Amino acid sequence: MSVRFAQQWLEIVCRIVPQTEAAALMVTDADGKTLRLLAKWPENLADAAELSAICKLTLDKNQPSYIPNVAKPDQRQYDFFGLPVFDGSVLLGVIALKLEHSVADRRAAVFATLEQSVEWWRLAQGRLQLNDDFYSSVVGLLAACFEQNSYREVLISLGTELTRVLGCDRVAIGEFKDNYSTVVAISNNAQFDQQANLLQKIADAMDEAIEQDSVVVVPDVKSVSIQRAHQEIVRKYGYGSLLTVPMLHDGKFIGAVTLLRSEEQSFAKETVLLCQQALALISPYLALKKLDEQALSVKIGIKLKQRLAYLMGVKHFKVKLTALGVVLFLLISSVWRSDFRVTANAVLEGKIQRVVAAPISGFLQSAALRAGDTVRQGELMASLDDAELQLELSKLDGQLQKFRREYREALSGGDLVKVRVISAQIDQADAEMELTRQQLQKINLAAPFDGVVIEGDLSQKLGSPVERGEILFKIAPLEGYRIILKVDESLISYVQEGQKGSLVLASMPSRTFPLLVQKITAVAKTDSGKNVFRVEASLEKAPDLLRPGMEGVGKIEAGRASLLWIWSHDMLAWLRLWIWSW
Repeated sequence: MSVRFAQQWLEIVCRIVPQTEAAALMVTDADGKTLRLLAKWPENLADAAELSAICKLTLDKNQPSYIPNVAKPDQRQYDFFGLPVFDGSVLLGVIALKLEHSVADRRAAVFATLEQSVEWWRLAQGRLQLNDDFYSSVVGLLAACFEQNSYREVLISLGTELTRVLGCDRVAIGEFKDNYSTVVAISNNAQFDQQANLLQKIADAMDEAIEQDSVVVVPDVKSVSIQRAHQEIVRKYGYGSLLTVPMLHDGKFIGAVTLLRSEEQSFAKETVLLCQQALALISPYLALKKLDEQALSVKIGIKLKQRLAYLMGVKHFKVKLTALGVVLFLLISSVWRSDFRVTANAVLEGKIQRVVAAPISGFLQSAALRAGDTVRQGELMASLDDAELQLELSKLDGQLQKFRREYREALSGGDLVKVRVISAQIDQADAEMELTRQQLQKINLAAPFDGVVIEGDLSQKLGSPVERGEILFKIAPLEGYRIILKVDESLISYVQEGQKGSLVLASMPSRTFPLLVQKITAVAKTDSGKNVFRVEASLEKAPDLLRPGMEGVGKIEAGRASLLWIWSHDMLAWLRLWIWSW
């Protein structure tokens, strides 16, 4: 590739890519590893060291390089792009660009434009026998187009320049949209009728070339392509030579160009090649120019369409299938309603609980029962030592006999005052003896009703003192239970009296017992590091196997809600509270 052609090619690339500050094109030497600078832009660029460094980095990585937001001493920021160019497995060179920093992500667009541009380089590399005048003609043709301000002016200029450079009678440029081509510009005609028969036939010829994904040349006896629409133009409108070249951008057809000549001027191979290379280079520019002039709403629509096509395509199929499954799952769970149940730890208690306390202070003599044992009404549970009470009773009996003897002596002596005093002492001694007898009757502790001992084990305390009123046993009846649910404070607002629920006990996990909420306490307490409210519920049709103190898990039916809300309401409540705290 000559230096002149490389410089012209690099200049056109820099004009296509917006906000380009500098660029360098480096090619490999004969050894295939050493890089040398072939062209730079602008031509008077004094220092290309940073671009050379990007080229070397790209060559080392052997893949496109992108370094964003590089700060310079002048307080400006730049983005650097590097692209290796291969012809098959042969490295042709590296192109490096320095662009003004942009907040928007334009990496894909820049690399796509560079990939389109280097196609011309590959074509030129494979046809070194063509002279510089050939490429200069192409560059001059394109330069005339790049000088135009609007997309419409670019189309007219392209048609006019192709007519002049290639000596055509007429050149038509069409756009490919919705699987059909439409002629949008024709050389030497700023205004034309869209419904004209010739333009419609030219559009059909463009469709014919695009559908076959090939250049169509008429006449060409060696061609195997279908030429029906082209031959119809030849027959009806007298153009003996036709050439239609499709235009590609980003792997998609964006339009086509049809060149018309008289029969005496057929299209040579060099002319076809020149037209192909010119359109290959200008196609991305036309696409970007058209997109740039479209309304914002159209741009947004195109972007959404591209994103939708990406989402619906087969690329990253597993990830997309997983994402689709998640979306469908969330959608179904947000619509599907189910029972919302408040879950809480539960403890089984008897409806009636009676304590057996020490009636007097004394020493424990016997204890026949412990927690878990069943008792019958009147059955002996424990007894206290009565030795002290017996001694006290004997002492009081002796004092009473003494007082009576003194009473008789005072009565016989006629000492009325002493009689009254001794009479009061006798009454006091009688009362103390009666109290001692009653205490002796209470030293044997009996069960007040049939039930089960839920608390109390005195087998290790025989002989130890007990104080009056000290609780020795707790007894609950064998029928009639209540459930104590420990509801977390974050869920207590969903619980109301009269709600139904179910209970599963740890000792019988295969059975479910129905429950009914009876009472909600208004005071919270701390349990296992959480603030909980005590909720009482009744249990109907309790089996004989139940015992007070059993634990399990209860669930209260609190209405119906969507599955998504049921699964996420805890997190949403925490999130709302966290946001409120900030």
